[in-house]
Amino acid sequence: MADFVATGTGRCGTAHLFRVLNQVGVPATHETFFGFDRRTFGAGDRDAYRAASHNDVSLMAAPFLNTVGVPSIHLVRDPIQCVNSLLHLRIPLSADHELCHFINHFVTPEGDSDEERWVDYWEKWNRLCARAATMTIRIEALSAGEVRDEDLEPIVGTRGVVATWRELGVTTNRYHQITDVRIPPALIPRLERAGMEYGYSPRAAESADRLRQAI
Repeated sequence: MADFVATGTGRCGTAHLFRVLNQVGVPATHETFFGFDRRTFGAGDRDAYRAASHNDVSLMAAPFLNTVGVPSIHLVRDPIQCVNSLLHLRIPLSADHELCHFINHFVTPEGDSDEERWVDYWEKWNRLCARAATMTIRIEALSAGEVRDEDLEPIVGTRGVVATWRELGVTTNRYHQITDVRIPPALIPRLERAGMEYGYSPRAAESADRLRQAI
């Protein structure tokens, strides 16, 4: 039976967590129970999820954390790197795409450009997650070993998640060939301020070249 759910924004590390959980023996699916077509979550859905054989790791679980009935993990990724990765998907939030339809149904990303709308999405979606999540975790803290297995064990039911997270290679960014910064410099301070809410340090003096190296 499903004991927890994990969520976050797009490009925040949910696919990596899905791989990690299965590696340590925790049955998990990725965007299966919580898919693009879900718009509601009632008592019947709650019972069906509890009866499911796998825990789902899905960005589409975010709107339902307060009704899902199980503990939840909210993953957060550095806003500059996360939004830059989203921009490399080359999907405008106004596009006729299932991801965009889902996002726009639950939040309204605002802005004069698509870059600004993706920034607004990062802010609003993480707040949607954080307000109802059992635990909010920065993926950089996982990678640095700052999160302990003792912190995660009450939710995932086993140890070894942190070590496996650090050992298992991350390939998603290389797959999308992220080699440049697509975020307009004027939006960097806004992302830095947004990140401070989750424990990220501001990097206002950092140039585009240094950002490129970080990504």
